Amino acid sequence: MKIAITDTVTSEDKFRLYTDWIDSSDKRPKWIKLSYLLNNMNEIQQCDGLLITGGGDVDPALYGGMVDNPTIKGVDLLRDEFERTLLDSAIKKNMPILAICRGMQLANVHFGGTLIGDIEEAGYLSHRSDTKVEKRHRVNLKTGSKLREIISVEAGEVNLVHHQAVDQPAADFEISAQSDDGIIEAMEYQNKSQFLHLLQWHPERMDRESIFSKNILKEFLTEAFYYSTSKK
Repeated sequence: MKIAITDTVTSEDKFRLYTDWIDSSDKRPKWIKLSYLLNNMNEIQQCDGLLITGGGDVDPALYGGMVDNPTIKGVDLLRDEFERTLLDSAIKKNMPILAICRGMQLANVHFGGTLIGDIEEAGYLSHRSDTKVEKRHRVNLKTGSKLREIISVEAGEVNLVHHQAVDQPAADFEISAQSDDGIIEAMEYQNKSQFLHLLQWHPERMDRESIFSKNILKEFLTEAFYYSTSKK
């Protein structure tokens, strides 16, 4: 079993958080970094799951946002294009997909949704954390959602490390979690035959024993294992 993990591009330390998270599983899957910098798009063909990581902001031109908004930082057009192509490939193969933070935002935009360019600018409380103190808040899991089934609670605390969020969800997705102030914190694919979950929080940065981290990782890798065996 091999997991494709997209390159965070600007920070090897942040990329290592994802690989350490994957390595913490007793399933001990292999993983590979996929990046436009490595020109290794074709490696997705040998993978059994796709993890789309966090990073800079998605190009606002993709969703009709303000391209000159000074709060938007770290746009990488090549990364956007690379990961959108990966998404299409994984969807076509019915491969399990987990998209985190920027990954959630990119997937929503790719499938036709829009983003809040800056949460505070839009009138919400800050969802940012600084380098010393990680903020947390409560998320409420939607009754009947697959995510609620995976995590097995009505609500709980997750970390806040983002300044953008989903505005209009893409038509193919359902909201599966929201914060108390109404920010969409998770979505899942309406086609329940495919594992495709979008998370705004960072499970790879949380306590490994948190059900908002370990349960998600376990389910994602279980789905990847089933996918790997189905190919044989």
